[in-house]
Amino acid sequence: MATTIKSRFPLLLLLGIIVLASVVSVTYANYHEGSEHGVPAKRERGRQEGEKEEKHPEKWIPSYEEKEDKDEKQKYQYEREKKEQKEVQPGRERWERKEDEEHVEEEWKGSQRREDPTERARLRHREEIAKKHVEETEERDRPSESEESRNPFLFKSNKFRTLFENENGHIRRLQRFDKRSNLFENLQNYRLVEYRAKPHTIFLPQHIDADLILVVLNGKAILTVLSPNDRNSYNLERGDTIKLPAGTTSYLVNQDDEEDLRVVDLVIPVNRPGKFEDFDLYENKNQYLRGFSKNILEASLNAKYETIEKVLLEGPQKQLRDLKRRQETDAIVRVSREQIEELRKLAKSSSKKKLPSEFEPFNLRSQNPKYSNNFGKLFEITPRKKYPQLQDLDISVSCVEINEGALMLPHYNSRAIIVVLVTQGNGNLELVGFKNEEQEQRENQVQRYEARLSPGDVVVIPAGHPVAITASSNLNLLGFGINAENNQRIFLSGSDDN
Repeated sequence: MATTIKSRFPLLLLLGIIVLASVVSVTYANYHEGSEHGVPAKRERGRQEGEKEEKHPEKWIPSYEEKEDKDEKQKYQYEREKKEQKEVQPGRERWERKEDEEHVEEEWKGSQRREDPTERARLRHREEIAKKHVEETEERDRPSESEESRNPFLFKSNKFRTLFENENGHIRRLQRFDKRSNLFENLQNYRLVEYRAKPHTIFLPQHIDADLILVVLNGKAILTVLSPNDRNSYNLERGDTIKLPAGTTSYLVNQDDEEDLRVVDLVIPVNRPGKFEDFDLYENKNQYLRGFSKNILEASLNAKYETIEKVLLEGPQKQLRDLKRRQETDAIVRVSREQIEELRKLAKSSSKKKLPSEFEPFNLRSQNPKYSNNFGKLFEITPRKKYPQLQDLDISVSCVEINEGALMLPHYNSRAIIVVLVTQGNGNLELVGFKNEEQEQRENQVQRYEARLSPGDVVVIPAGHPVAITASSNLNLLGFGINAENNQRIFLSGSDDN
């Protein structure tokens, strides 16, 4: 047996060497195939096994190392291209550096502007306007049926449209009455305008192609009225009222140190029903002169046209364009304390007058109230002989103060249409009318219209329509009576001391 194994040993040894050599060659081939991109064969087999588990085994996913090499190549290519561009355009790097420096400088200037108190006030004002615009838009786009849509006699405060606004104040105009409802066709030539100004500011000179009834709601003012031969200034306070005929040039100053000035005008246009224009003296006077021919100007002003143009027409057109750009900012401007003191020296007071004159202001509260008790007061001025300013316009002005929790009893006006503005406080109003007043029908059912009152709201009370008002807080109302001559206020309940 031993001899047989020895005789066969060389053959077995040779066979073992051949098998070992074949195993080594196969292993080397597999390792070489998986290492073409520097990936070990073990990782390659793992990748292949992972691909078999994918939904789409035919799609090959590049390995992490391959992606890393690709990123390195792209980065190298980008650096090389950038270097070539710098060699071709040597000034480009300086230009980019200058642009960065200018950007930093602009940011610094912006921060410096934000530190300026005036600029901060402008920025705050712009933010407030943007916020208010968003709120008004949301209110207008609200789909639910509002109280105002159910009550044609009510104009909420958001029905005032802003004509002008800056950090010193604003001018707002109420929606046209006849556009709200055909119930108010007789009011198409009446508009309501509100002015508000911060302390130590001035509404620059202007005139309007409309008659005005001006009433001071809050604050202290100096009103200057210019006539062809004179200039008159008046100290005005809460309750002061004055008529400004159409075309009267005037300007208004808030002389108070702390309180905002608030003024409301009943405007009666003279050219077009319901439409009026304000002509700013600082803007339009020279435009009037520019409209005339050179011969007319030279003969009228007794001067050469070159002198007229230099002194009155403000020279080149560039200055006119600059003035037009400043128009919006300059409509309400700040004034110094010294300027206010000079105007105050020339101003007269209206509060001490017992009887108003044809041209001077009068105060609603200077007369005895028409109704007065522990629950409130009603002051009224009607177009009678002792109030000549109101006669030709046939308008009355009234002021109602209702204490918290009190009731102004149901009543109606025989002839006058009353436009009521809520100046302070909150309350509720009930007005009795007909269900389909806007439609011509033979049979109409009586209907109650209700309104929750808040500052800035306006209510129109037609003649013959009973109304009652309750105050949930101290409530102040301002009323303009239209067609007021011979009007009578008739109460449906209570006694004279109501």
